Amino acid sequence: MKKSSYSHGYLNYFIESERFDEGSDKYEIIKLTPKIDIMSFFGSLFVFCAAFFIITFVIATIIAQNRNSKDIINPIINLKRETEKLTNGELGTMIADKGLGDEVGELARAIENLRLKLADSIYYQQKIDENRSFLISSISHDLKTPVTSIRGYIDGVLEGIANTDEKKLDYLIKAVEKTKSINTMIDDLLLYSKLDLKQMPFKLENVNITGFIHDLILEYSYDFERENKKITSEEKEFSDNVFAQADLEKLKRAVQNIVDNAKKNIKSGGGILLIKHRQTKKTVILEFADNGAGIKQSDLPHIFDRFYRGDAARPNEGSSGLGLAIAKHLIEGMGGRIWAVSPAGGGASFMIALKKQ
Repeated sequence: MKKSSYSHGYLNYFIESERFDEGSDKYEIIKLTPKIDIMSFFGSLFVFCAAFFIITFVIATIIAQNRNSKDIINPIINLKRETEKLTNGELGTMIADKGLGDEVGELARAIENLRLKLADSIYYQQKIDENRSFLISSISHDLKTPVTSIRGYIDGVLEGIANTDEKKLDYLIKAVEKTKSINTMIDDLLLYSKLDLKQMPFKLENVNITGFIHDLILEYSYDFERENKKITSEEKEFSDNVFAQADLEKLKRAVQNIVDNAKKNIKSGGGILLIKHRQTKKTVILEFADNGAGIKQSDLPHIFDRFYRGDAARPNEGSSGLGLAIAKHLIEGMGGRIWAVSPAGGGASFMIALKKQ
């Protein structure tokens, strides 16, 4: 048996050959056995694995970078651009979070909420500034008339126009009445400002509407009778106590403004203000119906606007022009509703709906 080695490229073999003679036949058996180099094998395997890992890592990195650029980096760049707009006061563009990842999407939603709050804050501040300017200009105009009258009465006394004690007293009484109207205007202005800025708290309680109307009529009967007018109610409706949710003091103020408004618009010697109430499943409705000249249909949508003066809804003399606007704020602050109707034949009705107990 002969042994040798043979190499072909990267392949190595052991060669074993053996000759056999069987009579006239001669043959030789050659056996090839692969020669395994362990170190070379593992070296090649290591190189292959390293190359495979590097190629896979590079491909995965490229894919991850593309995805991060699409889902994180680019959206963050866009968000940075939008936040820079916010710092410059550009609040009109919505910041969308559609298609963004969870974290970036949450960040976009947070910035969008910030944008909305900033926009609301700026709008609210502008509204406050506009209200302040409007209130100052309107109340200044309304105060000018009584102030001029007061000065006229005082000058009349000082210059001797009121040349008798009786006339002097009359001038001074009228001047005092004008100061009272000025005080009312200022009080209305301060109250309306607090209501408009939502700085006045409301404390709701169960108010006995039946007793409230009864006390209201007793309180105002003298003022109405002094002007030869009448305030009354439908007694048959008040046999049972009815309760509603309201802030009693603020309800009194709102109703006072409505009653004063009605008293100015009904005539002496036959003018009547009738107070009624009725119930629904969820509300108690108070109605203040007068037989005055009524309110023009064109004025009805605006009578609760501040300083709005219709022919019948807002008399100028002694009025701040805020009475019905204050009543609206007060009633709505209690969770109620107020509105007015005026039929074509004359008269007007103011309705207040309050939540039932």
